Amino acid sequence: MKVVILVTDVVETLVKNNQELVEQLTKVNKQNEQLHQEVTYLNELTSEMSRKLFGKSKEIVPEDGQLSLFENDTSNTVKANDVLTEVSSYKRKAKGTKADKLANFPTKIIERELKDEDCQCDNCGSHMIDMGSIEARSELEFIPATIKRLMYKQHSYVCKKCERQGITSIKKASIPKPLISNSLGSSSIVTETILQKFQQKVPAYRQEKYWQSLGLPINRDNICNWQIISSEQVLQPIYDLLHEELTQQDIVHADETSYQVIQSDKVKTYFWQFCSGKTEEKQIVLYHHAESRGHEVPLQFLDGFNGYLHCDGWGAYHLLPNITLVSCAAHIRRKFFEALGNKRDPNKSSPAYIGYMYWQRMFQLEKKWRNLAPKERLAQRQKELKPVMDEFWQWLEVLNVLPHSKLGRAAEYAAKQRDGILQVLNDGRLEFSNNKAERMIKELVMGRKNWLFSTSLKGAHSNGVILSIMKTAELQGLDVRKYLNYLFRQIPNLKIVDHDALIKYMPWSKNIQMNCK
Repeated sequence: MKVVILVTDVVETLVKNNQELVEQLTKVNKQNEQLHQEVTYLNELTSEMSRKLFGKSKEIVPEDGQLSLFENDTSNTVKANDVLTEVSSYKRKAKGTKADKLANFPTKIIERELKDEDCQCDNCGSHMIDMGSIEARSELEFIPATIKRLMYKQHSYVCKKCERQGITSIKKASIPKPLISNSLGSSSIVTETILQKFQQKVPAYRQEKYWQSLGLPINRDNICNWQIISSEQVLQPIYDLLHEELTQQDIVHADETSYQVIQSDKVKTYFWQFCSGKTEEKQIVLYHHAESRGHEVPLQFLDGFNGYLHCDGWGAYHLLPNITLVSCAAHIRRKFFEALGNKRDPNKSSPAYIGYMYWQRMFQLEKKWRNLAPKERLAQRQKELKPVMDEFWQWLEVLNVLPHSKLGRAAEYAAKQRDGILQVLNDGRLEFSNNKAERMIKELVMGRKNWLFSTSLKGAHSNGVILSIMKTAELQGLDVRKYLNYLFRQIPNLKIVDHDALIKYMPWSKNIQMNCK
């Protein structure tokens, strides 16, 4: 009896120990799985950083499927199946030659002649006669900028007839108001400081030496203050009209980027960029500075807008009412491209490669329809693009991936953007990507690398207003220098600054198109 009890106790103990071992093994397996996911994710991050540091940024996989960090130039390599054709020699057309480029500039002729003793014959010593000249060579001469002092003299006129009758009648010639009173910042000087900062990306502290070399001793504080004042008094009303016009359009692109302001309580502030769709007749680009990246910023800025909004997957846009969001296919493709890593020869049967090639194929279709009218493009999308999209979503639904891996995040992102990207099948005016907004925000990002920051919120706001006017003018085919100069000279001299008066100074008005081309 005792033996049976002892055996039973031993069995129970063994079963209990076995259960504990199974539980421990299960925990270890879970830990191993988590560690495996973390290692996979860290390897993907390392590969992605290597690609960004040393590889090409262009999101294109070569036709042979290779993704080398240091790809050799194979443009001149002859493949085995290539047919070599001998081509007879021909004269190259003189396009883009030096002569063509020099012809665009005014010409100053320099005569090189022989005089006095140099014009005597070396054989007999008699005077030689000029038999003509040829163009020996041409070169360009750079003339540095110069500053002139414009002195306005106001003439006064008196009526002698009234004076003889004891009446004083005097009239004075009108003097245009300056852009900034009692300041060296004339319209042309302020315009030049703006062009240097926003076109050439030269910050105010680096402009000081340039202006001093021209004999004008101004400092960075002068430059910044002039730009803020001119923005508030002249450009802001134009900006407000552009804002009003943008919210009445049907299609808008949006993007945002971080920005540092020293006097802000926030570590990061943000520039929001909104621009017109490709098919809009009046092309507008607006940069709006805010201290938040929350949905309240676009909610307030786009008040009254109820059309299509192209954007990325930022959650703030999804909280906007009465707006139809259109997702960006380039962002979806980029996620699958990043999941490929920097492998030299990616597996063509891998899910990351398959997902990437689905979107690459769709972009190739869109490229063929780039110049089609909206109705024709919509018809082509329904016929050719929709089947590819349907195939991709079916493939995505059965895809089994690690949730925290690059591929898992790409699949999750694509699933979230499905409703937004399908909008391109409803309207041919919509773009397949949000690249237009990204190109426009890049203008600010490149400047930010040199400006580094703005000292005040006013300064950051004026940067957005100035850049908005400049980029909108460029899209309307204007000479930005002429346009800014024209605004700075004309608007301060308006008797009444209201909607009816300012509408004549919009970039697409006949008056501006005639004077600022």
